[in-house]
Amino acid sequence: MRVNEQGRSMIEMLGVLAIVGVLSVGGIAGYSKAMNKFKTNKIGDQIQMISTNIRTLFSSQRTYTGLTNGMALRAGLIPGEMYEADSGNTYSSDYAITNAFGGGVAINVAAQSTTNDDMAFTIAVDQIPQSACVSIATTDWGGDAGGGLAAMWIGAGAAGSAAGGSLNALDGITATLATSASLHIPGDNNHGLPYTISDANNACNNDLNGVVWKYF
Repeated sequence: MRVNEQGRSMIEMLGVLAIVGVLSVGGIAGYSKAMNKFKTNKIGDQIQMISTNIRTLFSSQRTYTGLTNGMALRAGLIPGEMYEADSGNTYSSDYAITNAFGGGVAINVAAQSTTNDDMAFTIAVDQIPQSACVSIATTDWGGDAGGGLAAMWIGAGAAGSAAGGSLNALDGITATLATSASLHIPGDNNHGLPYTISDANNACNNDLNGVVWKYF
């Protein structure tokens, strides 16, 4: 007695594999986009928390003298997810703090109006992807006196650039600096906050960007 065995043809199997491949690619792309948005939102939450914690701690002081990564860690100002515990419990001034994209975070004293007056501070992050950078730039971070935000700076560069040279540009903000597309100041007629989409795209012109917030 003959038994007829039926199965999928090669063409049908190739069609199924093609569909699975398309769905897999779409799923990966969707996951990647969702993770990028999650990390972008996470950085926003972290910066808001850190800046609020710093301003609260120093509310009775006239200056932010002594503020560094290590000091912020020792004072419990940094969310635990952003650093690894120091076995020696010393937390040096340059102790590594990591943002949601794996880049660095640097907290430094800055000048409000004159060199070295220590009446402001900056929080810098780097290695921010372009799409996340644009989203961060166009977010309304608030520019009222209560929030203390004095300026935002965005620029392309390798790790450390946001925590290095750009800090000098944020010390004692002047009218000349305010004309820079990379530096935006609350209430400025040409380059206020949040960034316009056009200015954000011009500033976030690299795959790894640095962003600096300056607070009084």
